[in-house]
Formats: sequence, C-alpha cells, structure tokens
Amino acid sequence: MATELETPVQILLAEERDGVFVLTLNRPKAMNSLTGDMSAQATEILAGIAERRDIRVVIITGAGDRAFCAGADLKERRDGDPDAKWTQRTLLWNFVRTIHQLPQPAIAAVHGWCLGGGFEVALFCDLRIASEDAVFGFPEMTLGAFPGAGAAIVLPRLIGRARATEVFITGKRLKAREALEFGIVQEVVAKEQLMNKAFETAEKIKRSSSRAGAAGIKRMINVGADLGFDGAVALNEALRRPLEASQDYAEGIKAFFEKREPRFRGY
Repeated sequence: MATELETPVQILLAEERDGVFVLTLNRPKAMNSLTGDMSAQATEILAGIAERRDIRVVIITGAGDRAFCAGADLKERRDGDPDAKWTQRTLLWNFVRTIHQLPQPAIAAVHGWCLGGGFEVALFCDLRIASEDAVFGFPEMTLGAFPGAGAAIVLPRLIGRARATEVFITGKRLKAREALEFGIVQEVVAKEQLMNKAFETAEKIKRSSSRAGAAGIKRMINVGADLGFDGAVALNEALRRPLEASQDYAEGIKAFFEKREPRFRGY
C-alpha cells in the first residue's frame, strides 16, 4: 500500500512503496521546469532518503503527460541578475550531485520532454527508462550558454566524445529509440507501462543486491572509473572489505545454499 509523505509544498510529490521511494517533479503546467526552490527541496528530501536503510531504490519521474522535466525555469532566470541566475544553477547542481551520491540506486522514469536541467537530472540517475514519446536534448547552446549542472562532464563519459559533441553543439534532439541506440537509456517502453517497468526494475534491484553492495558498486562505477589504477584498487579495497562482516552478505551466502532468495535487511 502506497503511503503519501508530506512535502513543504506540492511542487514535489513523495511516495514510498515497499522500500522504493518515488520523487515526482510536480509542475505539469510548466512542463515540470525546475525553480531554485524546487531543486533545494528535492536536495533536502533526497539527503534524508540517503540516511534511510529501509529505502532500497529511488525513482524520479515527472507529473502530467507532457514532460519529465523541461529544464530550469527560464522565467526565474529571465528576471534575475547574474548572481541570481548562478544561484539557481547551483541549486540544480546540488540536486543532481545528491542523486549521484545517493547510496541507493536511482532510476529516472522519463516521458515526454527531457531537456536541459531535466536531462541532467536523468543523467545523474544510475538507470534511465524512457517511454516511446520521450525526447532528450540540451537547448542551452541556442540560448548562449552550455549545460551547467554536470552534463558536459557526464554525457561524454556515457556515450563518447563524438556523440556528446553532436548533442551539445548542434542542439540535436534525441527521440527515445535513438537515445537507446546512443546508450543514454537502458530500455524504451509504451508510455502506459513506464512506471510499471520502473517498479519492476526496482524490484529486481531489491532482490539481487544488498543496500551496502549496491552502494559500493555504484561508488566504484561513479568514482572508481575516473581514478588511476592504483587509486581505483584502493577504493575497491576500502569499499569491499567491510562487506565481509555484514549480515546481509552472510544472509546472501546462506540463501544461496538454501536455494532461496535472500532477505536483505540493509546492514
């Protein structure tokens, strides 16, 4: 049974379901574009979720039929001075970094427009599932800037420099199937099946990995890949050694010999 959680205002919706936390960007009339306040609230909520051992997976999605997120709220930027614009960008950067640093795997369930800062939110999730109507892109170049919340760091690492350059420099819009071909999303499904597929993936994660194991491999992928070999080995050892004493690892081995699914408890 889903349990509604209270948020400061309803620009964000938060829901828990059997160890899965769903954060919904909730400004459908504005295509879920991100204000500074919205990014700040999302950061605060996810920072709290990071501390909870009972939450195993996070799903981020957008409300309404038109968009996952169309990026930063340009009305807010239009009316701001340079410092105010930078503050809004910094709040968005804090939001995506919090996703990146979550110990729990994060899934972006993307439908409709996924542009600019919204695309960055999706990129900083660990997995991306798209509906057939999803469209990805970075319009910042046409506005006289470039993506400011990490896309220029993450996208080339994900799809290679040549393809990333094309997406950035030309303002190329990628439909769902092309995003799948580029390796940006892992799966494309019918729009009506998007959230079902996101929850199905979350259940697979819950069954196949302990919280500590998932957090460790996520950190190795996100951090270890950018270290030199010796640094990556040191990080691998630091993350792997504590698992030997974890109850979840003992339970996983026990379940293997008893030919049943493990019952991980988060420690």
